[in-house]
Amino acid sequence: MPPSVEEAARALREIDAIKARAAGFQDYRAESDQLLLWGAAHAIGFALSGLFPAFILLIWLLLVPGSMLIGRLLARRAASEIPGIGWRYLVLIGTIFTYMVLVHVVMWPLTPEQGSMVAPLFVSALYVMRGVQMRPRYLFIGLLLAALLMIGFLFFQPIFWWWMAVGYGGSFIVFGFWLRRL
Repeated sequence: MPPSVEEAARALREIDAIKARAAGFQDYRAESDQLLLWGAAHAIGFALSGLFPAFILLIWLLLVPGSMLIGRLLARRAASEIPGIGWRYLVLIGTIFTYMVLVHVVMWPLTPEQGSMVAPLFVSALYVMRGVQMRPRYLFIGLLLAALLMIGFLFFQPIFWWWMAVGYGGSFIVFGFWLRRL
């Protein structure tokens, strides 16, 4: 006996739900590599900023483009079936980088600590928005990152660079391993 229209419709909805869930896990897996990369980059960048404050601009001008190139390779490896994923990745990360530079120009003068909060807070907001739109784990990541950033900025100024290296960069690394396990 063939299935009824309702049973067939329910089966199709279940198949769609399974596909969406599988896509979510693939997305988390691909994002885990990016979180590990950018977590390491930020941990190194903030630690170097604390050690060599006179060279903050040089540190980040070398670190970000280098990380972008590695990230592009990771994106292409994770989603090779998506046409143009490499240049899309570079445009996305390049836009965040350009936004950060422009905010510094417009808001000048900023203290190094204030300036270092611009991109991380923006990235936290992007994770919140992505979490609301697509994947709930991203919402958690964005909210926790924003909280850690503000706690460090408001309460840990004497160890700010180390807080950022561990709290922000380290959190990305932890989140990367968390998403990888899924």
